Amino acid sequence: MNKYKNHVVIKLGGSLIETAHELLIYLQDRMASTNTTVTQILIVPGGSIFADSIRDLCQTKSISDDSAHWMAILGMEQYGYYLADKSGVMITEDVEKTVNGISILLPYRLMRNVDPLPHSWDVTSDCIAGWIASMLNARLIKVTDVDGIYIDEKIVPVLNASELIKREETCVDKMLPELLVKERIDCLVINGKYPQRVLDAINKKDVKGTLIKGNI
Repeated sequence: MNKYKNHVVIKLGGSLIETAHELLIYLQDRMASTNTTVTQILIVPGGSIFADSIRDLCQTKSISDDSAHWMAILGMEQYGYYLADKSGVMITEDVEKTVNGISILLPYRLMRNVDPLPHSWDVTSDCIAGWIASMLNARLIKVTDVDGIYIDEKIVPVLNASELIKREETCVDKMLPELLVKERIDCLVINGKYPQRVLDAINKKDVKGTLIKGNI
């Protein structure tokens, strides 16, 4: 879908719950006041404390993977409502009918209708954001609370997704690298504690972070 080529999907991590609304306000103000080729930013909220509560519940109660999957996605919606309330950014449930500027996606209805991903804790909000970016042919940026992916205590500026598959634990969901390879898309991982860095990434400027290459 070439009509989405100037759009960006941002997975906004739950680890930034204390400051994420400030980042959204900053981006919304800058999008309105500066020249940019990006016409739309779609925010896919992480699960944050809301999905974490479901994970904790799964450890103490007998909950099926199917139920946990949908409950966790509803947790993403709770975080989305929280972000919208704190920032004033509009929310949407339909990726085909969003307007220019910044929107926060409530993903439950879309995911329920299409159900494109396995139901597992290995598949969480990173993969959902990746799948949406692939569907829209949009760039994917993961905004989190670290500067990128570390190997041997050093940030790796560029990393093939196929190499990341082999690593046990990173700041991205376990199945995201596989999805990036399958869909042939890239994902830039950056630190959302630095709003200007996020804005620069949106505008395709060089920033500190890790570019995970799936489109190779």
